[in-house]
Amino acid sequence: MSTAAHHPVTWKRTYVTIACVVAGLLSIGIIVDQFVLPLIVSSTEVIQLPNVVGKDIDAVRQQLQGLGLQVMDVREQYSDKVVKGRIMSQNPYPGATVKEGRRVYLTVSKGIETVRVPDLSGVNLRDARLTLMRLGLNMGNISYEYSDSIASNRVLAQGIPVDAQLPYGGSIDVVVSQGPNGIHVPDVFGMSVDEARQALEQSGLQLGIIAESSSGAFDPRTVISQTPRADSVVPSGTAISITIVK
Repeated sequence: MSTAAHHPVTWKRTYVTIACVVAGLLSIGIIVDQFVLPLIVSSTEVIQLPNVVGKDIDAVRQQLQGLGLQVMDVREQYSDKVVKGRIMSQNPYPGATVKEGRRVYLTVSKGIETVRVPDLSGVNLRDARLTLMRLGLNMGNISYEYSDSIASNRVLAQGIPVDAQLPYGGSIDVVVSQGPNGIHVPDVFGMSVDEARQALEQSGLQLGIIAESSSGAFDPRTVISQTPRADSVVPSGTAISITIVK
């Protein structure tokens, strides 16, 4: 018999062998899927997840790992209600039934968010308010005082020291300058030089430049004008210039 006559028989045997192997693998897969895996899964311990909210993160990590659970993806978040380092929330929720090895996701408190207090000294009141707003802070009580060194409407002092840590959303009280203590200039029109000097000094002011002018309507050495004018508000010690009749 020739070699060619054996080829059909050889190929048939090969096909049968391959078919048997495939059928065997499929059978094994079905057995594993239907019988072995369910036995493995059913043998895994079922755990009721404890409530860990409000507890310390280190203690919780040990507790959950001791139960055969995995602590995953611990996130941190600011909180003004939960103490720093304690659990704010958990997933799955407390009381959930889970399998051993289940991943548990936790959110931990970073405590109260704080902001470094800026230096507002000498800053215009409007700009000071904007600075605090950008930092998440608020302008507190505003009081006013006279100042010879800080211009009017600028911050003279602040209630919380510079660089102190203030909770986010907190308020800072400020004292705002009204400028130098104002004095109403007395009216010295018609007075003599000595009378004008006395009136000014009694008001906390001083006599400044004395100019002369001709006038037939007033007696000599009589004040006929002044600068600044009467009733102007000026700082203490301001010199008031006068013009008198020659």
